[in-house]
Amino acid sequence: MASHCDLTAGRLLDCKDSVGGIRSILLMPLTDYVPTYTATVLTNVAAATGFRYDLPKATGSLAENITISTENGTVFYEDTLTIKLHRLDNAMRNELILIAQTRMVCFILDNNNNQWCIGEVLGAELTAGTANTGTALGDAYAYDLTIMSQEREPMRNAGAYTTNPWDNLANLTVSPAY
Repeated sequence: MASHCDLTAGRLLDCKDSVGGIRSILLMPLTDYVPTYTATVLTNVAAATGFRYDLPKATGSLAENITISTENGTVFYEDTLTIKLHRLDNAMRNELILIAQTRMVCFILDNNNNQWCIGEVLGAELTAGTANTGTALGDAYAYDLTIMSQEREPMRNAGAYTTNPWDNLANLTVSPAY
């Protein structure tokens, strides 16, 4: 007797052609997010703006933990996005106040040119951050931020772009543009 929990596929050992890290993220208020899916892939959003943050090399990561309670019969997915933004300044300080107060959807472009989305239903939130001046001349003068989401489903694949990241989501405005 089949159920909605039956397994449907296996996975063979794949090529060693992937790299770690994140190139950039987009942040959008959750209230502006109206998605369209084809199967399980995000294929469009209603007209909205995603605010772009480019990351220095080797300063961003996205990890997803699956939490299962056998006793309670529950499962959820917790995504942790960590980023570093170089240079402390007043404009970013003011933007961080808004980010800290907003439930967001986060779009992530990884270094393999995969596009991901977290916080689609319950939102992603800034959960920790530091502004560091460093000690030595070569130390980071930067913001370190952690954004987390907890959702019923895993992070969403957001399809493949053609020319510029996110151009496959026709109604999404990226600011600043690529």
